[in-house]
Amino acid sequence: MVKTNQFNLRLRHPDYQKYLDINERESLRVKKSYSCHLDQKYGLDVLQAMDIFPSNVENAPVLVFIHGGYWRALDKRSYHFVAEPFVKNDFTVCVINYRLIPSVNMQTVLLDVSNALIWIREQIVRYNGNPNKLVLSGHSAGGHLALMVYLMNETLRSSIRAICSLSGIFDLGPIKNSYLNEVLQLNDHDVENYSIINKDLSVVKCPVSISVGTNETEFFIEQSNSLYEENKSVADMEYKAYNHLNHYQMVHELGREDSPVVDFVLEHTN
Repeated sequence: MVKTNQFNLRLRHPDYQKYLDINERESLRVKKSYSCHLDQKYGLDVLQAMDIFPSNVENAPVLVFIHGGYWRALDKRSYHFVAEPFVKNDFTVCVINYRLIPSVNMQTVLLDVSNALIWIREQIVRYNGNPNKLVLSGHSAGGHLALMVYLMNETLRSSIRAICSLSGIFDLGPIKNSYLNEVLQLNDHDVENYSIINKDLSVVKCPVSISVGTNETEFFIEQSNSLYEENKSVADMEYKAYNHLNHYQMVHELGREDSPVVDFVLEHTN
């Protein structure tokens, strides 16, 4: 078993609640400050839904955000704050939910995110979005889902302009060998098929931003650094380590107007 302190982020950061409180407070402020269509359904289950912050102008680029939580927890409503810098720059923003393990397995989680993107491509024009200017973003497990869904869905790739993975998880092997697998129940097939580190990233034809905080655990730092080093020669990939930021702080970069992550998205959708 991999050491618990590499994955138990609340143990690693005992002050974690203050960061979660920031998420909730800022998300409530953004929801009140901007037009928002809550719980737009892309499937029948209550979690097959997204919250959409439409652009004020037509034909806008679309940022899609996928939350983390080790594929088993958390909710879109805590991440509305990521919408603000993009809506201010004439984006439409979709913050999506998906069904969680253990009620479903990893394959179904990925199917949900894929179906959410298919729905966005078909419907987003109703929210002033351009279906061929999508940017996929995600934090932690969401960073894994953003890249993995691109790799799994060849027909969606032409619509995706860029991918941003913050504190992503790219090798499921250590997760399978940790206490987390008591809930996740990953098997060897899952590790082989859904680990991005095993994939040929030369098929990724859009720019990819990989970022991580220097105050994260060695596991998360190694996940991002290894993916970048092994694929920078075959994919348009950039890597940035954010000094002194921990796992909880990294997602805030996507909601901060002067962040390099936000600049990356704006640069690749102009």
